[in-house]
Amino acid sequence: MSDELDEKLSELAILQQSLEEQKSKAVDYYDQLLRLKAEFDNYRKRVEKEKIEARSWGKQDVLMPLLSLVDVFDQAMSQVRNAKDVKQVAVGLEFLHKNFSSFLKSEGLAPVEIIGKAFDPHLAEAVEQVEVDNGQVGQVLAEIQRGYSFQGRVIRPARVRVGVAKAAEEVSKKANE
Repeated sequence: MSDELDEKLSELAILQQSLEEQKSKAVDYYDQLLRLKAEFDNYRKRVEKEKIEARSWGKQDVLMPLLSLVDVFDQAMSQVRNAKDVKQVAVGLEFLHKNFSSFLKSEGLAPVEIIGKAFDPHLAEAVEQVEVDNGQVGQVLAEIQRGYSFQGRVIRPARVRVGVAKAAEEVSKKANE
């Protein structure tokens, strides 16, 4: 019985040693987990800070070219004050509009061309409907507010006037005449 007891005690000692090793590993893993958590928190904070800084620098990249447009606008305003006729003012405004449109295009912003095309709810918002002949039903008749896309994605849909079929009463009146 003593041999059996010695064997059981030996197994118990081995199990206790294994348990201690596992506890030690668990403590190591827990320490690693805490360090990784702290590193991840620091990483998240650093990325958030970098994102804010990147936005700031991105704004600066957009604002710098705008300064030349402000200069052109200032020149146009001084000419407006000294202009003798409206044509000079119109020429200055056209120049300013051309420069500003060119800048927007260079930054990837483009107007959505929609007049005369079939109404597409992804590109435009119908704010008014006008009764028309069959040839213009479903077409965009006029643009109330221009829509824009940025790098191929619509960021502001156009607000448009769309042609709809005439009411049945009017069509039947014309047919009877």
